[in-house]
Amino acid sequence: MSDAVTGRLVTVSTKFQREALRPGGINRSGANAASDRSVKAMKADVETQIEAAIVPLVTLLQDWVPAQAAKGCGWAASTRDLAGLAGRHLLTEVAMHAFDCLDAVMIDGVDMRQDEAKVYADALVFAQQDMCRGNDIEPFRPLLKNLKTLTDRIVARAMPAEAAR
Repeated sequence: MSDAVTGRLVTVSTKFQREALRPGGINRSGANAASDRSVKAMKADVETQIEAAIVPLVTLLQDWVPAQAAKGCGWAASTRDLAGLAGRHLLTEVAMHAFDCLDAVMIDGVDMRQDEAKVYADALVFAQQDMCRGNDIEPFRPLLKNLKTLTDRIVARAMPAEAAR
């Protein structure tokens, strides 16, 4: 004789199921339509928030003022996070590099030159065009490699001269 406990099936009725079955309840197609409207509204809200963060970030980087690096860091973090949520992976990657650089400027006091800041601004404007939705960022690997190289060079300025050798 086995020591295994035999189970039994129990039917569970959720509140959603009870509401859907009662007269005047919502049917499946109505629920799907309502969820589609809700998702579209959320997507539009996220896109609006991305624009609200990226526009001042690009403006700051085009007219680089090191004293405003903290604001730029906040905008870059918002852009990075929201673009990831929206599936805009190229914009996420570019904003991540901009954030890393601005963080080094703000925290470590690293010097970023005007022409370097403009590179990040140009890359953000390019990524903002939304040419890459989804995970296929392979065509943009050279751009991302160059941004990583620039970010690494700027961040390396924070290291003492002996450690950099």
